[in-house]
Amino acid sequence: IEPVRVTNISSAANSIFASANLSSDDAASIAKKYGIVGKYLMHTGVFEARKNFQGLIRAYAAIPTPVRAQYQLVLVCNLDSGARQELTELAANGGLAHNELVLTGFVTDDELVALYTACHLFVFPSFHEGFGLPPLEAMQCGTATIGSNATSLPEVIGRGDALFDPTFETEMTSLIMKALTDTQFYQSLKAHAANQAANFSWDK
Repeated sequence: IEPVRVTNISSAANSIFASANLSSDDAASIAKKYGIVGKYLMHTGVFEARKNFQGLIRAYAAIPTPVRAQYQLVLVCNLDSGARQELTELAANGGLAHNELVLTGFVTDDELVALYTACHLFVFPSFHEGFGLPPLEAMQCGTATIGSNATSLPEVIGRGDALFDPTFETEMTSLIMKALTDTQFYQSLKAHAANQAANFSWDK
């Protein structure tokens, strides 16, 4: 097909995804509800093989314990009992303590916005996406975001050094480590989030 005949209309995130002015009481209430006790990394999506939940758990478990001890990994997803058991066992086999992995189950839209906003680092490890709304939603909430270099995600995240190959978990681990330990890199991700999110709108 001749390129001149093709128009990319892209996509956009709902306007509810914006930096929420969370009161300390509301933040504490949501954290208590889901067992979050401090800073956390987050991933969200439907539980499918292409979303690579398992790879993220393994990559996170490979982070040195002194660094990992400062955070939790929060997976926001509606899970049945079998999927919950699979992920819990995978985390335990990888050496994660019981409270290092949080499986929220279903959350409301308002809770999702709050979780994005309070999140320290959003990680999106999918093998393939049609577009990839969660990283855009996270960035729209002002959250530092890294993700896969696969399919449409480089277009969404818009920054080469914020991408990893999802088929190489060591690469994922290294980039997570950099975001958690390199303050200058982390702050640049925060600044990039707002600028990149502004490139997407339903008007455009």
